[in-house]
This record gives sequence, C-alpha cells and structure tokens, in this order.
Amino acid sequence: MDVGVGTALVAALCGPALARTVYQMSVDAGTPARSACRHCGEPLPAGRIRFALWTGRCSHCRGLLGPRVWLVVVVAALGGFVVGHRLGNDPAVVTYTVFALGCVLLAFIDIAVRRLPDQLTAPLAGLGLVGLGSASYLARDLTPFLRGLTGAALAGGLFLALAWAKPDGEGMGLGDAKLAGVLGLYLGWLSWADLVLGILAGSTAAALFALYMMRTGRMDRRAALTYGPFLVLGAVIALLTG
Repeated sequence: MDVGVGTALVAALCGPALARTVYQMSVDAGTPARSACRHCGEPLPAGRIRFALWTGRCSHCRGLLGPRVWLVVVVAALGGFVVGHRLGNDPAVVTYTVFALGCVLLAFIDIAVRRLPDQLTAPLAGLGLVGLGSASYLARDLTPFLRGLTGAALAGGLFLALAWAKPDGEGMGLGDAKLAGVLGLYLGWLSWADLVLGILAGSTAAALFALYMMRTGRMDRRAALTYGPFLVLGAVIALLTG
C-alpha cells in the first residue's frame, strides 16, 4: 500500500477532532477557548472520545458549530496523502504528518477569525526542530536540518519585514510571519527548490485571489487578506511537485 494512502487514512480519522478544535480555538486573541455552544450555551461533550465523535452540531439545539466536519476530513486526508506520497518510508513522515494536521487547524482558524494562534505555531516549530533534527542525525547528515533552519530565518524574516511595512492591519500580521518561518523550516529541510516554490506559490495564489476579489467588487484595496491558508496551499503545491 502506498504510504500516502496510509497517512491519508490516519489524517482523515483525526478530522472530527480537528473540526472540534477549530471551533474551540476560533476566538479573538486573549479569549479563552470555547467550551460551550455559541447558540444556546450548552457545554460541549467532555472526554477525549468525544473529539473523535464530533459531529459539528450542538447536541441540544442542533446548531452548527465550526466548519463542516466532512470538509475538515477531506482537507486533512489530502494533506496526509501529500505528505505520505512525498516522504514515503522516510522516518520524517511522522513529523510531517503531524505538521500537516497542524496546518489544517491553522488554515481553518485563520479563515474563521483571521488569527494564527501561537498555541499551534509554536508547537509545530518545536516539533520540526526535534523531529527533523532527529531525522537528520539518524541519517548522519545535518545538511537538511541546517538548510531548514536557514529557510525558517529567511522566510520568517521576509514576512516579518512585510508585516512591519504595513502595521495597520491591512497587510500581513505577525502570525503570518511566524507561520512562514515554520513553513520555511519544513520546506527548507526538503530542499531549496521546495522552499522557494512554496513561498512563491502561496504568495502568488494570495495575490491572484485578491485581484479576483477586487475585480468582482467583493473587496477593496484597503481590505485585509487572510494569508495563512494561501501559505499552507503553497506548501502543498511544493510537496506535490517537488
């Protein structure tokens, strides 16, 4: 069986838990994670098993809570397949699978509330440092890891400069810069080509989307654009074509 099929199945099984986490973490900065239905106030079902059985609806009022579970499952399965298909039997496939699931969370949360929580980006960075560093050590070749660190510095620095250039909320935010740094680590570990393609593809997709929205009158030049999902899309494109 292709490794991509296996990682896709694992990611799909995590879909309901991811959907619930998206709902709980889709809040403004400084606001505690949701623990109840936003429609009727009914507390969310407790217990870890409840995450795996999440349906996306309140058990009391049947109101929709967060993104559609099937959509999160499909996106997670796609991310898992891309990672497994690209990495194959490489020991780093486990690290990249968790990374893909984290990116799914970040993308959906960013779409919902235009925020990329540090509670997710920081663990993904730590996971990359430990997981990819260990994979390079076991392979007795630290070149990929050093390349990843350099990629994180370059990508994070570039987007940080862009965030500082327009600190009025219309441009990129610090969350985008942090995500770019994390993506730089993971893509850089693979190759320079993956890093460059991922950043360019994500930025181009964001620019084309913004142009389309302005041409159709759905967005003006002052409107803020959610960059997180486009950065993740760029990483997916790099993994697929690398």
